[in-house]
Amino acid sequence: MNTPVTSKQQVHGALNGVRVLDLSQGIAGPFAARLLGDHDADVIKVEPPHRGESGRRLAPLKTDAPEPEQSLLFQYLNWNKRSIALDISNTLDQRTLRALIERSDILIESFRPGTLDAWGIGVDVMLEWNPRLVITSITNYGQTGPYAHYEASDLTLQAMSGIMAISGQVDREPLKHGLSQSYYCAGLTGAYASIMAYTAAQQDQFGEHVDVSIHECLASELVLNESYYAFLGAVQGRRAIVQDPFAGEPIATRKGFVAFQTGGGAPFETFAELFDRPEFLEKRFTSPPEREKRVPEVRALLEECVADREAKEVFLAGAKKRLLLGVVQGASDLLQCEHLEDRKAFATVSHPATETELRLPAELAKLSLTPTALRRRAPRLDEHRDEVLVELLGPSDNKERV
Repeated sequence: MNTPVTSKQQVHGALNGVRVLDLSQGIAGPFAARLLGDHDADVIKVEPPHRGESGRRLAPLKTDAPEPEQSLLFQYLNWNKRSIALDISNTLDQRTLRALIERSDILIESFRPGTLDAWGIGVDVMLEWNPRLVITSITNYGQTGPYAHYEASDLTLQAMSGIMAISGQVDREPLKHGLSQSYYCAGLTGAYASIMAYTAAQQDQFGEHVDVSIHECLASELVLNESYYAFLGAVQGRRAIVQDPFAGEPIATRKGFVAFQTGGGAPFETFAELFDRPEFLEKRFTSPPEREKRVPEVRALLEECVADREAKEVFLAGAKKRLLLGVVQGASDLLQCEHLEDRKAFATVSHPATETELRLPAELAKLSLTPTALRRRAPRLDEHRDEVLVELLGPSDNKERV
């Protein structure tokens, strides 16, 4: 297992000594808890017995591995955690949960609003058990409001947030962004909000409830869209059917796609030097309004310029001239990216249950003195029961539970 390092690697991370209970499931909550664990928080994952949390069934699955250890995505979302299985709707297991809460600083959960109250362990009860506890709830539409109990998915959340309304081309249906970006966005928000609330609790000795709405996390990203409407009364639409090729529309090369955009710091005429084509010095190309009049001509010339070149080579050559270019990179490109490799953005982690070795992104931000560290792989379900009960609750409590 490789660990991201810096030149000033220290023994402890920034959150050393902070204990986090992860009661969440899926992507957003577990990702938030893992981010805290990456910075040395002690994260204890509390899962339902037998099958574990729902994230253990997220694709991709290694189907020849034993259940419930087949999910490779689970391994990414849950490293730096220990696992204990508890049925927290059960009164007996709630005694153990209470003991864990009394010894914790942050709790992250993602149950439908009202679920914990129905089990007799709502926010007010948990704050009675530990008045300094920070409880972070990450749900589809938040804890209050007319949509609070609605079901949602990444697709419906992107639709409801307005993100889809401005994605794609104006002559086509709204376009969903790839992957599960709404959940990762909420996970990031949940992590930083938990740390802010924890900092406040350390100062005033009062815990609090952090209410994270995945819907609002996405809606908050439409700053430009909403300011257009608020100040101009204009609605920002999707991309025009006919678009200046120098506005970011990908152009096919011999290998891969490259996107060109003006405004990188160099004058537009530098493209003439890049491609050794004097046509780019003419007003019909240097002037945006003139280019928009002859989009097919401009695009055809660009395609001709890169037809025998590779996208990565064009990007590197243009970037050295301060031109604004981008390569459309896929997974294999990212894993082989010399820049990400130099910055040690990936870590390699193996798991005995799936017998796999995965190279995964592991560092979102670099702290010079207290860097991210991948200290342990994702846990098997209930793998750390004895360790957690003895270490945190003491031998007598452990004997009572086992």
